[in-house]
Amino acid sequence: MKIFIDCTHTAKHTYKNTGIHRVVRELASELLQISSNCTEIEIVTVMFDGSFMRRVTNLNKQQDDYFVKVNKYLDLSKINIKVQSLLLKLKNKFINFLYILNLIDWFDSNSANKKIFLKFEDSIVQPGDIYVIADANWDLPKTYYRFLQLLEIHKVTIVVICYDLIPIKFPEFSSKRFTKAFTKFYTDYSILFDKVLCISKRSAEDYMNARQQGILAKKNSQIVQSFRLGGNYYKHDCLLSKEYKNSDVKLQKLLNKKYILVVGSLVPHKNIKTIIAAFDLLINSSYDDVFLVFAGNKGWDSKTDNLIESNKMYGKLIEILGSVTDAQLDFLYQNCYCLVQASFYEGFGLPVVEALQHCKPVIASNGGSLPEVGGDFCRYFSPTQPTELYEALKELLDSDIYYNNLVERIRNEYVPFSWQESAEEFLSYLYN
Repeated sequence: MKIFIDCTHTAKHTYKNTGIHRVVRELASELLQISSNCTEIEIVTVMFDGSFMRRVTNLNKQQDDYFVKVNKYLDLSKINIKVQSLLLKLKNKFINFLYILNLIDWFDSNSANKKIFLKFEDSIVQPGDIYVIADANWDLPKTYYRFLQLLEIHKVTIVVICYDLIPIKFPEFSSKRFTKAFTKFYTDYSILFDKVLCISKRSAEDYMNARQQGILAKKNSQIVQSFRLGGNYYKHDCLLSKEYKNSDVKLQKLLNKKYILVVGSLVPHKNIKTIIAAFDLLINSSYDDVFLVFAGNKGWDSKTDNLIESNKMYGKLIEILGSVTDAQLDFLYQNCYCLVQASFYEGFGLPVVEALQHCKPVIASNGGSLPEVGGDFCRYFSPTQPTELYEALKELLDSDIYYNNLVERIRNEYVPFSWQESAEEFLSYLYN
């Protein structure tokens, strides 16, 4: 049996290394490893090329020079994002124009009495094979829907990983264009999903509630379950040693600094406003030896970027690093003072478990699944109350004894959950 893992978005955007793209890379890597030792299944990573799927051979094109180019020349500025969006839109329209009639003809020419064959490379896609939509595929052309219909007709099981329904639950946290595309994807495509595997119990509840409310389709026998994400990530020892010796100037400057780390794209639901407000309170309270470091791409909302870049401490005590490699992120976790995850809502909250695996204190909001993920190892606050975040940070900074005891408790009691375990659990749900 073949299990196709759709990694379209990650394969096209190899410089992105947080959130969904991290999950896709880690999960796919572990599934491929499991498949190499199992004769019953074959894991195939694929991407949608506009008409059908084709094999993906490398999801980890993260060379240093490539990151330099991205950070120096692209920087994911608002202009570049708009240009990329326009090009993608034109490309999708072009693909629709070329392929949609052919696909319609294919449907019309294949009556119910005819044997349908779908060929992938040199083999036939068999009924009972599994196709997993693992990536952020809500901006693909209409031919993607037609392609999934082909799989459905051929009795291929269609599975989707649901990370969260934030654009549907909280449209104010997303751009109008993204909210429209995301909502349309789930409302239109949900009728095709045989299984929905969510990354937390909270996300599974959200999906079932949306289905109950009629927002999403109620497909007969559709199964909704949740699995847990891992917290470690694959690292080459040689790559790590090389990058530690040749890290960029910004990382080197952080080596002897006490810095608060924030990981993830700078988008509205990450609640950057509360983080900046709490940090301002720290600075105004004479904690002028503490740094604030953001590791993640800029988002679509200029107001969020301006909150950081217009702050008087930007470039002094506040840094935006942009995209980081696995080794750089590992460096940041190992050397940070603590992690702050202030999101209004999260479907999981991967930085929380990654920081805990590095035995670092985590101060997180109580939004979405964060309490589910962090358990009693995190200090929680209301995402609408910057003073609560300030007080939590102040408590850490004011007492080395309290800080060290917290670190020791995490080191002794926190039980890590690996990506291998996550992949094994995920695979068991595909079979079940």
